[in-house]
Amino acid sequence: MENNETEMPITGHLNELRKRITWIFIFVMITAVVAFAFNRQIIAMLLMPFPDGVEIVQIGVTEGLGVSMKVAIVAGLFVAFPVISFQTIMFINPALEKKEKRYVYYSLPIVFTLFFLGISFSFFLLLPFMMKFLPTFLGDLVTPQISVRSVVGTTLWLMFVMGFIFQIPVVMFVLAKIGILDPRKVAKQRKFAILLSVIAGAVITPTGDPINMLIWAAPIWVLFEIGLVLARIASDK
Repeated sequence: MENNETEMPITGHLNELRKRITWIFIFVMITAVVAFAFNRQIIAMLLMPFPDGVEIVQIGVTEGLGVSMKVAIVAGLFVAFPVISFQTIMFINPALEKKEKRYVYYSLPIVFTLFFLGISFSFFLLLPFMMKFLPTFLGDLVTPQISVRSVVGTTLWLMFVMGFIFQIPVVMFVLAKIGILDPRKVAKQRKFAILLSVIAGAVITPTGDPINMLIWAAPIWVLFEIGLVLARIASDK
């Protein structure tokens, strides 16, 4: 009898997890199919940050199809991000205390907003700045030719990563609110936060050169400082 009581909750959790994953999969597939129908327009938009002097080419017979499918799936994930977040929250909801639930629910709209702000910040500010000089850095020695797979892959990766990096302030706020993060102790370790920002910038950037590293490290550090201010506000209340 005791075995059944211990097994039933596990079975229930597995069934609930399967249900949540199924809903996520269905929604992502629907949005991916819709995105595939507009793949040419989406790819044309993703090529916008690159300067006119760069020749973007297709290498290989199936590269165009592969890029189109990749764009469709990633676009489906982007659009489905609110649904993925909601289904994740619903799965962990029974394990949260009443106060924790309130903070998580209130933070969801902010999480969605910051995610899409991060994507926009990457696409409209960081990527155009990077692509002004990176592809043509040796322009006087070589003719820059970049595969469409490389262009699209780099653009999607940097947009996706920056969308999650923009979550730093709200994560720090929630952790401080529920007592996990102490902003005073974190502030004393600011130099390590700066170092981690630089390391993260080096990991994120595809080239690893110092200029791009600093371009990406700077907003990470700024977001950390914003999160630290919000954490102090949360801990004082």
